[in-house]
Amino acid sequence: MKFLLDIITPQRKAFSEEVDAVTVPTPEGLIEVLAHHEALFTSLAEGELKISAAGKQYFLAIGGGFMEVRPHGTVTILVSRAVHADEVNEAEIKKAMESAKSLIARKVTGDELVTALATLRRSILELKVAKRRKTHPFGGSVSS
Repeated sequence: MKFLLDIITPQRKAFSEEVDAVTVPTPEGLIEVLAHHEALFTSLAEGELKISAAGKQYFLAIGGGFMEVRPHGTVTILVSRAVHADEVNEAEIKKAMESAKSLIARKVTGDELVTALATLRRSILELKVAKRRKTHPFGGSVSS
């Protein structure tokens, strides 16, 4: 059984397809949603989202947000950002990671430290997703 999954950011609709399952990071741990899941509304943590469709798995790096599972078989995910593996520019991410590490090593404080830590965390997550890259049916790369 399949269900419609929509992943929406403030900038775009990052994904909208029929899928078999989606696994999302929540503050309490991972939740896997299958067809006919009971109705649910939950917050999402920054992390890796996994989509299962047609025997393959696709990965996205997401920012925090919310997920609504409706009883009629639609799942809507609203997140601050969603990056497909094929959208990750590894050279840019590595450069941002090194810059963040440099700031942290210089023992910056306040907003500079918060920004550097967020950049480092986001960079690590996006590189992890990028390593799962393979061709997928929604126009880019995924992994199995």
